[in-house]
This record gives sequence, C-alpha cells and structure tokens, in this order.
Amino acid sequence: MNFRRRNLRLAAACGLVIAVAWFAAPRTEAAKKTHAVPPGTFLGASLASEDAAGAVTFYTALFGWDAEKTGDGYALNHKGRLVASITQINGSMPNVTESFWLVAFAVNNVTLTMDSARENGATIFRPVTKVQGGNGQYLIIGDNEKAPVMFIEPRDTPIGGTTGPGSWVWAELWSDDIDKAVQFYADVAGFGHEEIDRGDQPYHVFTSQGERRAGVVKIPPELKDVEPGWAPYVAVADLSASTAKVKELGGTVVFGNLEHPAEGAVALILDPAGAALFLYQIGSHEEAAK
Repeated sequence: MNFRRRNLRLAAACGLVIAVAWFAAPRTEAAKKTHAVPPGTFLGASLASEDAAGAVTFYTALFGWDAEKTGDGYALNHKGRLVASITQINGSMPNVTESFWLVAFAVNNVTLTMDSARENGATIFRPVTKVQGGNGQYLIIGDNEKAPVMFIEPRDTPIGGTTGPGSWVWAELWSDDIDKAVQFYADVAGFGHEEIDRGDQPYHVFTSQGERRAGVVKIPPELKDVEPGWAPYVAVADLSASTAKVKELGGTVVFGNLEHPAEGAVALILDPAGAALFLYQIGSHEEAAK
C-alpha cells in the first residue's frame, strides 16, 4: 500500500506478470520438494515497480535477499526459497503507474474463492489462471473495498515459509470499515476473527486453523489520502539499523519504532520508488502474528 492517493483497484491489472514471474522462477533441487501450505497462510508479496532494477538493489541490500533475472522481472530468494518477485511497470500493465506490493494468501480452491468473492461484491482483476508447468493456479481480486489481494492454490510451489530476518512475517489490511472487511474475508477466504486487547482499542486479527494470519486496522481520519489496501511486514534483526539502512539506500522512513499491538516494534518505510511495507523487529516474539 502506497501512502499516496492512487487507484489501487486498477493497479492489480499487472498481477498476471507478477504471478507468472513468481511461479516460474528457478528453484534449487531442495526447494522443489512438495511444500504443504495450510489455507489462510500469508505467502508473501510481489512488487510492481517503476524502477525494478533499483528495487532489486534496494531490497537485496536491505534484507540480504538474492536476486535472479527471470525474463520480464526478478525472482528474490531467501535461504534458498523464493519469497517475492519484482516486475517493471511498463506499457503492458494498463493503468499501473505507481509502485506497490501485492500480497498473497493460500487457499484450497481458487475457483470456489473466486465465486464467493464475486457473490460478496469483489472485483475480479484476474480470474483463475493456471500456471504453465502445473505449479498451481491463482486469482487476483479487489475486495469489497477494492483493496487488491492475490489468492494462490499452490502445487509443489515452495513460496514463502522462511524464518528469521528477511522473512515475511505478517500482513495487514488497512480498511475504512473493519466489520465489513471481517465479514468479507470470512465469507470468501474462510478467515476467522479475533480481537487482541491493547488497552485503548482492540487490534483485529484474521485467523485460520487456530493460527493468527493477518491484521486489520481502520484507516485513521487524518490519513485521508490512504485508500484501503494490504501492507506486508518483513522481519529484521535490528530495527534501528534497518531504518538507518533504508535512508542510506534512498528510501523513506514514514515512522519508526512504533510498538505494534501484536507485540514488537515496527517501522513503516517507502522504497526509493514509493512502494510501502513494514519492518518488524524480531525479539521475544519471532513472528508478528504471535
């Protein structure tokens, strides 16, 4: 989610390019083994960037990810496992002009997910699409607030799932209507819901199979330029050092060292092209969801 006013409901038109790069990226022999993914698992995020080469430089230096060229974009690996892809925004992506991260969750059946999404007022940006080679299929929608999100039915596709610094640990939906969002994702993705008491107000969490999967927060009135959208979180070992590195690499720290309601300090950053994501300080809690 970029903190500039944008038409995110059209931005997900680039999802085909992103997803193909993600699924088709080369893998090590160890990573080719079947990777069972529980439904509801946050798998990671893919970046559409105004400067893909610059984004590769930024994220490999910031997180220690390895990059591999894959035709129209780049595959990013962490500990030998594919965690993200970066695609250059170009004329083949209609209506996409600003950098953004597209988050993905696992589901058991993307066809049923698409049908339910449509029945619940979603916009279908990319209908169910099979990936060449049989590595799964995916779907991209705009939810009932038009926030883009990808659902993947993986098959022998070990994306996400790494741990420690440089891993995806959380995702958060910024919504204008939490009750509406909770109901939508319950109906469409089978997410449960719970509230974490944080004193002043509860922190809302999506759950599945007894695990916390993602957060939901209401967009505050003072952030009138922010549209509903998903933001991913990446774990770091030292938040202060990482935010300093962001600035050194030409990114922006919107805010730093904010105490997150799911335990642990976080910082919101923008990469040099303006794509937003959160950094999460690993401490006594190794995942933002715990």
